[in-house]
Formats: sequence, structure tokens, C-alpha cells
Amino acid sequence: MKILLTKTKRLTIISIMSALATVLMLFEIPIPFLPGFKYDASEIIALITSFLIGPLAGVVTVLVKDLLFLMIKGAEPVGIFMNFMMGATFVGIAGLLYSRKKTKIRAIISMVMASALTIAIMDILNLIVYPIYLHVDVSVIINQYLLIITLFNFGKTLIASTVTFLIYKKVSSFFKLEAFEDEVRAANID
Repeated sequence: MKILLTKTKRLTIISIMSALATVLMLFEIPIPFLPGFKYDASEIIALITSFLIGPLAGVVTVLVKDLLFLMIKGAEPVGIFMNFMMGATFVGIAGLLYSRKKTKIRAIISMVMASALTIAIMDILNLIVYPIYLHVDVSVIINQYLLIITLFNFGKTLIASTVTFLIYKKVSSFFKLEAFEDEVRAANID
């Protein structure tokens, strides 16, 4: 069953999911052996939104949660920018690939492909942004940070993909039921 949502419901869902993603982002978990690296589960919510409504909705969820986080925590803008690029790339690609044919196999393929592309894009972006930001040669980033950044992004996309795969069916069933009830109500009014 395809989920048919009004613009108002779409906006409401994106708003709720953005707020939930922001709350999850506030619960950052520092990575003990990687100073400066923190994990948050906010991309799980954005990925679910991307699968449920579409890739643009997922990217908007990432944008809103990053802007809210920036306003609440006063975080480093470069870090927020990089977080946005990582999240938007991941949920945008995964949502786009999944939207073409919504099956379990397609979900897995879309998350694997989005993870690989996100990691590659973020490696390139880190090689461009951080030498300028840290005032170091690109070789410093390559030799000291690139492997760590790659593994961190791999872990983040792996966790988001796994959790989304495990809970998406229940979440989407709730929204399908809501959409079905709205259709029934609309049919009874006519």
C-alpha cells in the first residue's frame, strides 16, 4: 500500500521527525579512542523519514536537526556543515534508490550503496575542508585522520542502516494505518 499524505501531514511528519532527530543528536556519545569524534543516532530518524516520505524529506530532516542543534548548542559551524553533508548525502542517496522500488532487498542495496558513496564523498570533502580549516597540509589529514574518518563514517552508516532495517516496517505500518484511516474518513464524508 502506497502512503498518500497531504502536504500538511508531510510537513507535520518532517517536523516531528526533525525534532526527534534533534533530541537524539543532543545525546552525543564521545568515542573514547577518537578525541573529538562523537556518535549520535539522529541519522536513523532522517533515514526513516527518507524511506517513508522521500529523499527530499530526509535531507530536510537532516538540515532542520543540524540547524536546531547549532542554535541549541552553539556548536562549531564547520562540524555542523560536515555533519549535514554526511547525513544529507547518506539519507538522500538511500532514499532516492529505495523510492524507485520499495522492497527489503532494495532497502539493503540502497543503504549499502549510500554508505559506500557517503564514505567516499566525505573522504574527499574532508581532504578539501580540514586542511583549510586546521591550517595544515593535506598530507597531515591523509596520514593522521583519513582512515579514522573513513572508519567513523562506516560505523555511523552501518548503525543507521541496521537500526532502520530492523524498525522501519513497524514505523511504516503505523503511517500506512494512519493514511488508510484518513482515506476511510474521506470516503465516508463524500
